[in-house]
Amino acid sequence: MQGTISGEVLYGINTIYSVQADGALMQCRIKGKVLREAERSYNPIAPGDVVEVIPDTLSPREGLIAEVRARRTVLSRWNKKGRAPQVLAANADLAVCVTSPASPPFRPRFIDRLIVAASAGGLRPVVLLNKADLPLSADAEERLGHYARMGYTVHSCSAVRGQGLEELAQMLRGLTAVFVGQSGVGKSSILNSLFPGLGLRVGNVSAKHNRGSHTTNFSSLLLLEGGLRIIDTPGVRELELADVLPEEVGYHFRDFVPFAGECEFQPCLHAGEPGCAVLAAVESGQIHADRYESYRRIIQELQENRRPGNG
Repeated sequence: MQGTISGEVLYGINTIYSVQADGALMQCRIKGKVLREAERSYNPIAPGDVVEVIPDTLSPREGLIAEVRARRTVLSRWNKKGRAPQVLAANADLAVCVTSPASPPFRPRFIDRLIVAASAGGLRPVVLLNKADLPLSADAEERLGHYARMGYTVHSCSAVRGQGLEELAQMLRGLTAVFVGQSGVGKSSILNSLFPGLGLRVGNVSAKHNRGSHTTNFSSLLLLEGGLRIIDTPGVRELELADVLPEEVGYHFRDFVPFAGECEFQPCLHAGEPGCAVLAAVESGQIHADRYESYRRIIQELQENRRPGNG
């Protein structure tokens, strides 16, 4: 766009966005009604967005965002408070689901939801087990092995002991990764351990509720040493899907794919239809029963809460 410069959004607070452009940090607002097309979104601009900025002639470190470039990938969720889809990250390569064996407890169904959100948005899911110094239950170990057997990247680390961090950094180098997880799993601790001096706030896990407190208040793109680009997101307790139809969810369950084409009726929602090959595979043990239960809960939630972005 003539008269503009290209920049990358690092974060936004209220209506002011910090944009990296021409090697400098600019404070920008949205120009007029240019972005009205995104009204249905909780946030029209997200970390990782590439934007066109009109610099302020009197203040070169300020400007107006005139255009948001088409996104290569997007990771989003349904924001209950705003009753609209919320974009957590734009143009990221990896969606890293940070989890833990305990404090807070291991939740494979949260991982399943993030895998669907990542797959739907064009990102590659990664399962990252922090607090690997804590005991891992047999069920959690089995589920992590199941994700690995399905072809998902699974990595373990300990922010406290420094275990697995060098390998994690090597995995992320040259890519943009968005970190997502429940409050208390240690996202900020991992980043602080990777980059001493970063100084992200770290919260404690509630002994009463066995869950963490929010220490990151907004998503932000961190441009770190060694070519690492990480979008840190606030901890979430629930992850409701946005921009995914119930009929599409099965395509994002990798273990369903070998069986879905064999269902007697097409398209099949795999929700009790006669001759469903996916359900038969669950009953025979070829598909993990809890994975199917996770799938069933997702489609039920989407059917009960039809909303903009989900039909």
